[in-house]
Amino acid sequence: MDITVKIKKAEVDGLLVIGAKSVVSRIRLGGLDSVIVSSNCPASLKDDILHSSKLSEIPVIDFEDDSSGLGELCKKPFTIAVLGILKKDA
Repeated sequence: MDITVKIKKAEVDGLLVIGAKSVVSRIRLGGLDSVIVSSNCPASLKDDILHSSKLSEIPVIDFEDDSSGLGELCKKPFTIAVLGILKKDA
């Protein structure tokens, strides 16, 4: 499935987790289907997310656009560097 379609579907279903703190917390608690990081996500944050998600076996997807584009896709008036998609049963 195309990543933009996956994000839009998750938005409609109310399954988006927006923001670095929220996503990192949910990675550690479990319940995320995948994590999406923007192309200009800070390296230290991306490293932390990659490490945590590897331990939790959650796939990390690199979004081809920057944080402004990710925010726009989610219909938010702000930038989004990190986005999580919850599992349907979480």
